[in-house]
Parts: sequence; structure tokens; C-alpha cells
Amino acid sequence: MSTLGSLPPDIARRRVLGTKDAAAFLGLPIRTLRWMRQRGTLPEAVKLSDRKIGFRVGDLSDFLDCREAGREWKDCRGTPTI
Repeated sequence: MSTLGSLPPDIARRRVLGTKDAAAFLGLPIRTLRWMRQRGTLPEAVKLSDRKIGFRVGDLSDFLDCREAGREWKDCRGTPTI
């Protein structure tokens, strides 16, 4: 994840992290990330192959901003960040 700093911001937000890296980015165990995904409380995953999914860094960052504001993700979707 150290290469994110050298990428232009619009490209860095589109970068896709696998499940393990996404969980680390959010500070969650993988098991919790999977549970939250099943409940629909995470940003939409990107299908990378038949068995692998990922999450966009920008979506995960927006998710964290939403949680820090004390809101649920379902209430923040589609809301532009300030």
C-alpha cells in the first residue's frame, strides 16, 4: 500500500484492494469484513474473478468518513464527501 502516496489522487481512489488488504485498511479482521459484506453494510465489492473480490480505496475511505461522522453506510451512499 506504500505506492498509494505516489499515485495521482483520482487514480489512488480507484485502486482495488483484495479482501485481506481491505480488512487491514479498515482495521478489521477478515472475518468481520466478510460478515459486514453479507449484511450489506460495506461499499459494493468489485468482482475480480470467479472467486476473488476487491474494494476500491476511495469507497473504503468514504466508508470510514461516514462511520466517523456517526452515520450508517446506507445513509452515506452517493453523498459527496467534503
